[in-house]
Amino acid sequence: MNSMAKPGPRTRLAFAGLQTARVAFYGTHYLLARLLAGDTVPTRTRRTAPLPSRATLLAAIGALFAEDWRHVEEGLYPPQLDWRAELSLARRSVSYLSDVPKVVQRQRDNRHRDVVSKRGQLPEYYQRNFHFQTDGYLSERSARLYDFQVETLFAGTAAAMRRRAFVPIARYLGRQARDPLVLLDVGAGTGAFLSFVEQQYPLLATIALDLSEPYLARAQRRAARRGQQTRFLVGSAEAIALEDASVDIVSSIYLFHELPPAVRAQAAREIARVLKPGGLFVLADSIQHGDSKDFDGLLELFPGLFHEPYYASYARTDLKPLFAQEGLVPLHVDIAYLTKIISFEKIQDSRRS
Repeated sequence: MNSMAKPGPRTRLAFAGLQTARVAFYGTHYLLARLLAGDTVPTRTRRTAPLPSRATLLAAIGALFAEDWRHVEEGLYPPQLDWRAELSLARRSVSYLSDVPKVVQRQRDNRHRDVVSKRGQLPEYYQRNFHFQTDGYLSERSARLYDFQVETLFAGTAAAMRRRAFVPIARYLGRQARDPLVLLDVGAGTGAFLSFVEQQYPLLATIALDLSEPYLARAQRRAARRGQQTRFLVGSAEAIALEDASVDIVSSIYLFHELPPAVRAQAAREIARVLKPGGLFVLADSIQHGDSKDFDGLLELFPGLFHEPYYASYARTDLKPLFAQEGLVPLHVDIAYLTKIISFEKIQDSRRS
C-alpha cells in the first residue's frame, strides 16, 4: 500500500458529507420499502427484547463512521470519496423500488422457494430467495441490484462495516516481508470487498470464490474495469477447490449466517485446510446475541422479516470453538455497528487424519 499524506480538515468534511448523504439516501429507500410493505412483519416473529431507539441507532452509526475516519488517519486506507461510483450505484434506485412490490408479495406469502436453478449441483440450502429477493442469488438481475439492496438494508453503512474487515488484513500485510501473498475471499459475491482490498494492495494475489455464477461474473467485470488480476472460482465454502495450505489470508464477509449449522462446520474445516500455518482468517458477519444488547431485538426480528432461515442459530452460535477445533485461534474481536469482525490465526495444521 502506498504511503498517504495525513488528511486535512477539508477531506474530513467531504468524508462526513458523503457518509451523511449515503445514510440519508439509503435510509430513505429503506423507509420507502417498509412503507410499501405495510404491516408485513411476520406474526410468527416473536421478540423478547425491545428494538433499539432511533437515538441508539444514530449514535451507533456515528461511532462507526468515527472509527472509519480514525483508520483513515492511521493510514490504513484512504478516505472513500469516489462520488462517481456512488452516483453510479445510486442510479439503481428506480430498479430497486420497482422490485420492492415483488419482494413484499413474497414476504406476505412467506414464499421463498421460487428460485429456479439451472445448475443441478447447487446445494439445496442455497436454492431459495434469501431476503425474499427476486431470483435469490441466481440471476444477473439479482447481481445488478444486490449492492444497492445491501446498502439500503443497512441504511448506507454497509461499505463502512465491510472496511472494518480490512483492518486486520492491512495490519497483517504490514508485518509480512515476503511477496507475493495470496488472499482468498470466500463468498465473494459481486466483489465489493475484494475490490476494496485490491485497490489498497494491487500486488496481492487474490481469489474470489462464490456459488453464484452471475454474481461472480459481475465481480469479474468490476475487476476488469480496474485492471485487477483476480482468479474466479465457482464453488462452495464447504468444498474449496484449492490445495492444502495454499493461501496466506482468507476472508469471509456476511456468508456464515446463510449457512446451515452442519455446513458452517464444513466451511470452517475447509478454510483451515487451505490456509497456511501462521495465516490469517478474517470473518465479518452479523453481530450475535449479547454483542450489543441494545440490538438483540433486531436479531430476533431479522430472520422472519427477511427470510434468513439459518440466522437464528447463527446468532447464538459460539464461533470461537467452531474454528478453534480446526486450528484457528482468535486474535481480535471488533464490533462495527451491526457487524462483528473476528480475526483468527492458523497455528497448526488443521487437517484430520
